[in-house]
Amino acid sequence: MCYKWMRSTPPNFNKRIQDSSEHWCGDMSTKIGAIVEAVRNRHKERDAAVSAVFLSMISGKDIVFIGPEGTGKERIVDDVFGDVPRYTVSPSTTREETESIGGDVILLDDVFKANSGTLNGIMDGMASGKRIICGASCGVPSEDDEAYSLYGRFLLRAFVGPMCSDEAFLSFVSDKAKEDIKTVARDETDAVRKAAGTVPVDDDVLSAILSLRDSFKNAGKYTSDERWKGALHVMKAAAAAAGSETVGISYIPLLQHILWDRHEEMDEIRAMVFAVCTPGGLELNGLHAEADELLRLAVGSKGSVDETAGFPRTIHCYDCNASFPTLKRLKEHSVSRPRHTYADPHIAKDSGSQDYVKYTYEELVTLMSSKYGWDIFKKSDGAEKEGFLREAKALRDRKKRLEDSCDKDRAKLEKELERNFWLTGQDRKDMMTVFNLRSAKLAEIEGSIADVEFILE
Repeated sequence: MCYKWMRSTPPNFNKRIQDSSEHWCGDMSTKIGAIVEAVRNRHKERDAAVSAVFLSMISGKDIVFIGPEGTGKERIVDDVFGDVPRYTVSPSTTREETESIGGDVILLDDVFKANSGTLNGIMDGMASGKRIICGASCGVPSEDDEAYSLYGRFLLRAFVGPMCSDEAFLSFVSDKAKEDIKTVARDETDAVRKAAGTVPVDDDVLSAILSLRDSFKNAGKYTSDERWKGALHVMKAAAAAAGSETVGISYIPLLQHILWDRHEEMDEIRAMVFAVCTPGGLELNGLHAEADELLRLAVGSKGSVDETAGFPRTIHCYDCNASFPTLKRLKEHSVSRPRHTYADPHIAKDSGSQDYVKYTYEELVTLMSSKYGWDIFKKSDGAEKEGFLREAKALRDRKKRLEDSCDKDRAKLEKELERNFWLTGQDRKDMMTVFNLRSAKLAEIEGSIADVEFILE
């Protein structure tokens, strides 16, 4: 049978918590992990939605489903929570009708079709936190629609579209996965929520959240402080349920279920989230930016280039087609036209080569010296040069420390990924892909440092 979201206390439940919280967490994480996996196996191609609903359960936060009718949204809710009361909302639905629905969890279909009074009633119910509200809708209301305020109250979001693969489609229409699935008892989820309040958050996770928040601001995407706060609560509840001692970096991917507004931007938001969820990733990104900036300063520093140097080949501006036989004229043009870009002098502009790239002034000067060996730099022994060289050495030392910690960080990440059952198989794969890009980025940093030293020496 499919057990409902029970209020009964499991045998020795309180005693297990009092005697050994570590043992209890291990038992609980094993149980929840097995149930999550069982529901995922039943609902093919719905891994993200299944994770989001379970996160709703263990955190007590409301969730909304977006997607076409007939995609099995209510089946996922029932398999996670047990049989859930379902009500289809219409413009004529009254506040009293929705408030009279019994149950600790309810599913409101077509939730954004509610009238003003009913919308306010649903939001009041969400604010009370007395029960979990699962909303469902074919689409997201527009920002000028009064229902958009209700949409913003749903912390967790899941998109459920039509089946893609033949296997998933046939499994769905033939209802092959008929095995019974147990659900987590209410007292157990209450205990997880209580434990969540004591789970500490790793410093690198907080740094990653700040970095992600800055990325959102730079992209013009507004996310409220309350949503960030709720997101951290979900991450702590997830860590408590999985028996983790802290909220580690492997819990950052859970933000993908919280931070998108419209399903068309899900891939973009997911990419932004995964960009910050690797050990040492923020330090590596910062080091990469510093190396690029040092190279830019070294190239543009006063007295570092021989402005009278003639070019073996004429340089052409891509934007205005001006030509430059000497570095002096090229530099003057770059100062007066800072947005203009330049062609690689060894590739004809009209050749149609796919290798053709537009270069900024700084990039072109570096290319001419490091790739083609053009003698365009003065050998200066000034204080500015020595300062740049000291900074280059400091950057290389920091890069070496990151390289030395690579194996240790990899082992730590793999261990976290193995025990974090909230992540899908694709989540784990993508996190390791991001981590493996460290080598390429470290090589780029080394290249920039080497260019600085070449320019100055």
